[in-house]
Amino acid sequence: MYNLLGDKMNIDTILNKIYNYRAIPKENLNTVKHVLDLLENPEKNLKIIHIAGTNGKGSTASIIEAILLEAGYDVGKFTSPHIIRYNERIQCNRTEISNSEIIYYFKIIENILIRENIYLNFFEITTIIMFSYFKDKNIDYAVIETGLGGRLDATNAANSILSIITNISFDHTDILGDTLDKIAYEKAGIIKNNELCIFAGNKPELLNAIKQNTSKYINVLEKYKNSGVFLNNKNFHTEIEIDNNKFDLPLFGIFQAHNFFLAYETALILNIDIKTIQRALLKVIWPARFEVFSYKPLIILDAAHNIDSIEVLKENLLNLYKKEDIVLIFSLLKDKSLEKIIPNLEGFSTNIFITSLNEYPRGLSAFEIKEKLSNIALHSDYYFENDINNALESAKKLNKKIIVVCGSFYLISKFKNSIKK
Repeated sequence: MYNLLGDKMNIDTILNKIYNYRAIPKENLNTVKHVLDLLENPEKNLKIIHIAGTNGKGSTASIIEAILLEAGYDVGKFTSPHIIRYNERIQCNRTEISNSEIIYYFKIIENILIRENIYLNFFEITTIIMFSYFKDKNIDYAVIETGLGGRLDATNAANSILSIITNISFDHTDILGDTLDKIAYEKAGIIKNNELCIFAGNKPELLNAIKQNTSKYINVLEKYKNSGVFLNNKNFHTEIEIDNNKFDLPLFGIFQAHNFFLAYETALILNIDIKTIQRALLKVIWPARFEVFSYKPLIILDAAHNIDSIEVLKENLLNLYKKEDIVLIFSLLKDKSLEKIIPNLEGFSTNIFITSLNEYPRGLSAFEIKEKLSNIALHSDYYFENDINNALESAKKLNKKIIVVCGSFYLISKFKNSIKK
């Protein structure tokens, strides 16, 4: 059924249409539910594991996905943003949705929007495509990451069998609120029908928000506080020991152990055995999280884009190298707190290249960022270079031990599209 439309319409044209819906800023959960009703509620056919949180959602989703696949289930995964192409966001059994399938589902949704004279934004349309696709694939579980917040997020149009909240910190404060209480309230909004919530956080604001929505919850940081965690500096894996059982996670960092605890607890709830979990970890894939792009020279990609994730990156790097050995290539979008975030980079690098994202919506050029920093006392050596290829070549010439490309997901995407290994 897909090729009939796929043959007639170019995927680039359709994706441009979908991206143009970014101009509709306000989310409207009631409109999402209305469109889903007209589609005969594909979301009601799904067993959903719903994941919210400031950082770690994608890593947690990918670990859970790997465990479920290893246990023999058919699994859908929904994450955002994409790194290289839109199709990455919606996957079934690790296979991306095809171009013809995107066209097929979008055309159905677009016809509804025109007929009903209603509007949805980019993420809402993508979410409805995902629900429809997963329903047609007849999957056993859908592992779904929120786009932003939780309570009003398009993914919250569906009920779930389990809610997971990774953590909370300050990000998107213009939308989610400027206090941890407000942010926690939005994240905990994914909890419905007094369902079980698993979380990894010791902030009282998060616990209070969870208690307002359910009486059933597990804090994995408390439950697994006596577990062993070891960072392997040779292969950039995280090794974890729980009750004499050892787990080798091919993601790097203490915070990745926290994400593993969330996935591990989920697996136990679903009666998946330890050996299956151990085998599954060897197959975990999640890009842009301390991802090794090359070894000679050593280049790491990490989409740390808010204060908490940058602090985590800093901790990981300083466990391995002196700050004088680290070169950063960095950029962010204009809605981030550049004036707060960029000085934090000085805590783990003395050589920082600022590059451009001005070809993206909300993007800035290197020199626009320089202007924003003009009244801030900076102490590291900064280099402002719009061309990412020139920034990398200049970084290599410094002959340091490691180059880290970090910041916006858009920067990681641009780097991967621009630089050949």
